[in-house]
Amino acid sequence: FRVWPEFHNGVAAGLRLPHNNASGAEGKDRRTITRTWIKFNKPVIAAQDSSSSGNNNSGQAPTPSYAHGGFLMALGLRGYLSALTTTDLTDYLTQGTITTTAGIFLGMAANKRGSCDPSVSKMLCLHVPSLLPPSFIPMDLASTVQAAAVAGIGLLYQGS
Repeated sequence: FRVWPEFHNGVAAGLRLPHNNASGAEGKDRRTITRTWIKFNKPVIAAQDSSSSGNNNSGQAPTPSYAHGGFLMALGLRGYLSALTTTDLTDYLTQGTITTTAGIFLGMAANKRGSCDPSVSKMLCLHVPSLLPPSFIPMDLASTVQAAAVAGIGLLYQGS
């Protein structure tokens, strides 16, 4: 029951950030959120057992919370998500978290709204089974992921 309320809390937290203005008042780049900041500021889910010592030295990558997916969507709405590379996006999408996938899809589409960007279009269209050729192996995709991909395609091609 906590999945989507936490996602929306992440969106609300991210919308508190200022818009990304590539050209500041004095003509300087005022981008305050970089690719490095986005990649290395993932929240860590605390271990459920009481034997946890509080440090994360297990060698495992931190698991993003449901709110982190919403935060990624808000970064796209604010114009910061375009700092991520294709490899970074693939890392987020292969984590298997539905909220992270929905946040990346909607955030990247909002970030590139109306641009018809081919790389984002490919990313979104691969997650809509009706847009794939019949020779593709059928994939089991959550309906939430498919809905986010369709909505993202609409944002990406807005006004074209």
